[in-house]
Amino acid sequence: MPAIELINVQKKFEDFTAVSNINLRITQGEYIILLGPSGCGKTTLLRMIAGLTKPTEGDILINGNSVIDIPPEDRNIGYLFQNYALFPHLNVEENIGYGPRVRGEYNAEIKKITDNMLNLVKLLDSAGYMPYQLSGGMQQQIALARSLAAGCKILFLDEPMSSLDPKIGIKLRYEIQRTAKKLKLTVIHVTHDQSDAMSISDRIIVMRNGKIAQIGTPKEIYFSPVSPYVAHFVGESNFMLAETEDKNKIKIDGHTLTINYDTTGQKNIVAAIRPEKILFEKRLENTLEGTIADVKFMGPTTNFQVECNSLKLQVSTAKHPELKKGTKVCLYMPPEDLMIFDDIKNLEDELKIL
Repeated sequence: MPAIELINVQKKFEDFTAVSNINLRITQGEYIILLGPSGCGKTTLLRMIAGLTKPTEGDILINGNSVIDIPPEDRNIGYLFQNYALFPHLNVEENIGYGPRVRGEYNAEIKKITDNMLNLVKLLDSAGYMPYQLSGGMQQQIALARSLAAGCKILFLDEPMSSLDPKIGIKLRYEIQRTAKKLKLTVIHVTHDQSDAMSISDRIIVMRNGKIAQIGTPKEIYFSPVSPYVAHFVGESNFMLAETEDKNKIKIDGHTLTINYDTTGQKNIVAAIRPEKILFEKRLENTLEGTIADVKFMGPTTNFQVECNSLKLQVSTAKHPELKKGTKVCLYMPPEDLMIFDDIKNLEDELKIL
């Protein structure tokens, strides 16, 4: 039985459809990332599951039971916001113990739960501090501990790292994942940060215009995107309009390339390749000649823009730091790394994120 199930869920605000016909099953203990640009419907979807917003249509089940008419406080869901939402007049221990106290637990039990949660987030020495005395990352960890102390088995995270220093955010996301897995929590984590999605999720749900664009593991989303939109939003890609020549041959900008797809019956398609998959090599096939137009040193890698006739290709590699602007190069595109999509009538609209 799935921990959470959505059946034909829709949300309209007057004439605007924020979420459209969502069907989704999330199993117990999964760490799910809802990924998408601002306004795609991910937070509205999260709020509907939490009970903070009521769907216009459809049903939401938690552990097999409909919760459409169940208030938020009775859904056993912890909610972690980006602004921490700690009680400023209570110290750390009192913030964490708030949920158990409301439930009517005895003081000894409240103390036990609070100490366990502080130990879990590795902030046992901070019990007497006020929220304003803590860093942003520590406040978010306390907010997590408070949610868990309430006894929730489902945890919702709404952009919890967006207001933090990037390095603190990276550390915190792994701490949250570690804690969730240790407690076998079901987690839905809303973000627009690709690195969050790729590094800690079991599955990613990519959203666009209130609909699910693709669901899959991080590897499935990255290596097998179902549309140019997903390939463009998750990672970087070079997109090229192509004509088919044979069942596994395409022509791009006058060059014939071999692909690992059968394009029989198709005339025009869109080919794409990740920048890190293009090699500075000359081979008998799938090689384009070009000139380096721009070089950007990124630390571990160097990003090159290479002009090949009318094509402008991005190449990312940890090799060849000696290559300079104006250098003539050959680019090899491995057939197995060329992604092929059906003919897109308007590629610019397909790639539009906002």
